[in-house]
Amino acid sequence: MALTITGSSYAGEHAGLYISAALKQAASLQYMTVRENVNYKEVVNQVAGANLVKDRSCDFTENGATLTLTERVLHVEPFQVNIDVCKKTMLADWSYNQMDDFTAYAVSYLSSSIADSVENSIWQGSTATSGEFDGIATAGMTASAASAAYTAANIIANLGTLAADIPTSVYMKDDLYIYMNKKTYRFYINAISALSAFPFNNMGQYEPVFEGIKIAVCPGIADNRMYAGQKSNIFFGTSLSSDLTEVRILDMAELDGSDNIRMVAKWTAGVQTGVLADFTLQS
Repeated sequence: MALTITGSSYAGEHAGLYISAALKQAASLQYMTVRENVNYKEVVNQVAGANLVKDRSCDFTENGATLTLTERVLHVEPFQVNIDVCKKTMLADWSYNQMDDFTAYAVSYLSSSIADSVENSIWQGSTATSGEFDGIATAGMTASAASAAYTAANIIANLGTLAADIPTSVYMKDDLYIYMNKKTYRFYINAISALSAFPFNNMGQYEPVFEGIKIAVCPGIADNRMYAGQKSNIFFGTSLSSDLTEVRILDMAELDGSDNIRMVAKWTAGVQTGVLADFTLQS
């Protein structure tokens, strides 16, 4: 069976759907507030009030009341994938998977790479490195000291320290999460499985929690590091509707006689926290 791809260009709405699917494979995004229409920068406002409530009187006076508005800027950066893939190589895999839409299958080749890049950049990225954006800034977060490098023997104690260090204004919020990577989560599962009163292996479906706080497993977080904070206090930005977002699948046979497929993806991404002091970092 010959494989022929009519010159295909997915841009605009369709590109947004493909790129959205690729970006949302990054596990961390389900535990963040996602802003999908940030073309360059978006301001995240913080409002802090003090001494606002007073005894009633007939006069209008501030009486020391303050209302402070500060800004955090969510900045998205443009990224791309430009690759050539041999048609012969993809044909075998496509036939094996029995997918009707070859273009969709070709785009799926890009998805895992895009998702991995986004996941890593959220927590450890640096815009100085090609293909990365600046990860969440940690300076100004509430500090929590780990006793040592995480192991199954100490992870519960370290989680207890982290939970105790969460600001009281944040503790028990509905969207509060403890963020950890897969390695740390494996230590936790190992530790609770060893407890006779907590037979994890016989529980079936388990919702990851620690002392009532939901656990978010985010592969991009560095080893020996955990965070605690609200989903509503960390923002991921991208633009799915601008000219910066597109996916193109080009059959090069008619242009240069080769059996290559040229695959192009372009998107934007960035991350920002709101109130840094409301996030807790343990390291």
